[in-house]
Order: sequence, then structure tokens, then C-alpha cells
Amino acid sequence: MRKKVSIVGAGNVGATAAHWIAAKELADVVLIDVVEGIPQGKALDLLEAMPIEKRDVNVTGANDYPPPPTPTSWSLPPAFRASRA
Repeated sequence: MRKKVSIVGAGNVGATAAHWIAAKELADVVLIDVVEGIPQGKALDLLEAMPIEKRDVNVTGANDYPPPPTPTSWSLPPAFRASRA
């Protein structure tokens, strides 16, 4: 399994950190920023440069974290319900 690094903030510092992580193939990179289009654009720039540098790294951009998974239904296990009856 490949490592993944999330960088919050796709400004100059975040983009530079993403560049060095990708250039050294330390991990796949996810750039996150609240400004629409900025992390996606910078991630695309880095991703398109990786074949030139002969690097195999996935770089993506996003504006938000994915929501945590929520269970569709929840109930007590049968053994626990039987012991409480």
C-alpha cells in the first residue's frame, strides 16, 4: 500500500511541499484548500510534470475532506440482547 500525504493549504508553501514530496516519491499527495480550483489546478500541474521527471506519484486536489462513513443501521448484537433480557 502506498503512503498518502494530505497538505492543507495549496498556497506557495503547500504547493512547494507537495512538489518535493512528489519529486522524491515519498507518498501520493492530496492538496486541500477552500478556494475553488486552486488545489485542483496545482495538483494537475504537478501530476503532468511527474512523467518528465520519471516519477510515479498520484497528485490530487480537493476543496474539502470526504465525509466520514456513517452506518446505515445499528443494533445490539444478538448475544448482548440475550444477556440483557
